[in-house]
Amino acid sequence: MKGICAILICFIMAFQSNAQTVTGHWYGIGKVAVPGEHSSYLSELIIKQKGNTVTGELQYYFRDSLFKVKVSGNFNTRTRQLIFKPIPFIYYLSTNTKTGIDCMLTGNFTLLVNRTESVLTGAFESDAAHRYTSPAIQYRFKHSTDTIASKPAVDTTEIDIPTDTISTMKMIERKEISPTMIEPRFLKREKSIFKEIEVTENFLRIDLYDNGTIDHDTVSLYLNHQLLFKDIPLTQIAFRRTIVLDSTIDVNEISMYAENLGTIPPNTAIMIIYDGQKRHELILTSDLDRTATIRLRRK
Repeated sequence: MKGICAILICFIMAFQSNAQTVTGHWYGIGKVAVPGEHSSYLSELIIKQKGNTVTGELQYYFRDSLFKVKVSGNFNTRTRQLIFKPIPFIYYLSTNTKTGIDCMLTGNFTLLVNRTESVLTGAFESDAAHRYTSPAIQYRFKHSTDTIASKPAVDTTEIDIPTDTISTMKMIERKEISPTMIEPRFLKREKSIFKEIEVTENFLRIDLYDNGTIDHDTVSLYLNHQLLFKDIPLTQIAFRRTIVLDSTIDVNEISMYAENLGTIPPNTAIMIIYDGQKRHELILTSDLDRTATIRLRRK
């Protein structure tokens, strides 16, 4: 009996110890604390705790740009309060991210842990003298329990295609590259080549979600002019799929075709491509005349 009690005590202590760390990858959307303001900061927080000291990096998208900022601070394991030292955030009313003004904001968060998830809730805030000109950016960061080293900068709902065996993937590959799936409408629009990247894997994971205000735009994805996925609504929740490249050619092309323009044209989306442990982040823009295309060259 004493042995069982000892084991239970050790288990509880180990669980509590794990619950008291903020090390890991956290994902959330920062919302400006101004009524009627829809500016958002799609963010990934990658931090490591050593003792009470926390260091790492905050990556966030704002409008058409990705920002990466080093962060440091302290975590109180008793109160579960995480405090970040002031870091620069681009001003929420900036219309041009290249010339936008930076505001220094301090992070104040509380760790909440339950059986299903761990959450950092709080905000990055300015000092008292600038609180009315530089409002707080409120977050609810969710901890990722995924074992993959890199994940998308968003809290996602995963939608999987069958990937249990390599034979299943080969069946999907044969289906997806069928010439009968080529649509003439795709060829009528100009291809806009946004970027060429090198890849090493045949199987790539694609995450696609809206960049900014959700305005009900819809896209389809094509691989080498052939339809893969039709009528994808762009939202803050990632549309996630695994695609299989044509291994018989050196360069594959994945294209985002605009089905409509939503209420705020054009269609702008964030696409994250996972090539093994490598991650490529891209901002794509399509309209009814041009289709955003990425070239994937085998390394």
